[in-house]
Amino acid sequence: MHTDERDLKAFGRELRRLRVEAELTQQALARRISQRGTTISDSHLSDVENGRAMARPWLRKFLDEVLESDGRLDKLWEELTGSGRQVWLHEVIKRTHAADAILEYQPLVFPSYLQTEQYAHALIRYGSPWLSSKEVAVLAKERCERAGRMAQAEAPSLWLIIDQSVLARRYGSPAIQRAQLTRVADLVNSERLTVQMIPTNSPRHAGNSGPRRIITTADEPEVVYMESAEEGRIITDSAGIFRSRLLFTSLQGAARDPQETLEAIHDEMRKIDDE
Repeated sequence: MHTDERDLKAFGRELRRLRVEAELTQQALARRISQRGTTISDSHLSDVENGRAMARPWLRKFLDEVLESDGRLDKLWEELTGSGRQVWLHEVIKRTHAADAILEYQPLVFPSYLQTEQYAHALIRYGSPWLSSKEVAVLAKERCERAGRMAQAEAPSLWLIIDQSVLARRYGSPAIQRAQLTRVADLVNSERLTVQMIPTNSPRHAGNSGPRRIITTADEPEVVYMESAEEGRIITDSAGIFRSRLLFTSLQGAARDPQETLEAIHDEMRKIDDE
């Protein structure tokens, strides 16, 4: 059986489960969808449920609406077939905060869920100069509030690997960077966060492939979020996830241990105090 056939059957099983849960026959479901302006036969629904036909985007949308499944079928289809697709920021935020564990590598900045408001403000202001001062302030405040909730929550477990240069970058001002380092050190000391640092002179540095976030959730498939300056993408296929896991393990091996990293953070804080 080809992969696409497995995907069709997996989608069909979930559709059947949701339809039965809603106490609808195939005929009744087809009728309700047809009432929305696009006629569909119960035989076509039967083909979709049995993995013999694909549900087009418009059909997935109507199925989710009629079955009141909160977008479950559309999300499932993307998880089954959508590896590498562009992802919206709100989806990443939702997945991140609902996860059981986050494994992340960042070569340039601390992740958004760890940022102070001033640090976030500096990153947004200079990274998106087309935004108004008001827009920057709103976005920075929202990011800070989410980071505050993350800091107080028991889950997800957070394991971060950063490049040593992240400690030295003075985004906004030395004072802003010092406050950010204090935030991270406090989270490490409270055992909310584990951080490792890749030395800048490491000869076995596997981080040139860019930042990535491995999002692990108990009741959903694991996904990887990769971002660039212009967009973010979700990776869902097993091969892509395996490669990210392997890369993260390689980075862990090249990184300083958590205690050494914490000492490096405190050293950088003292360096800022002496500037």
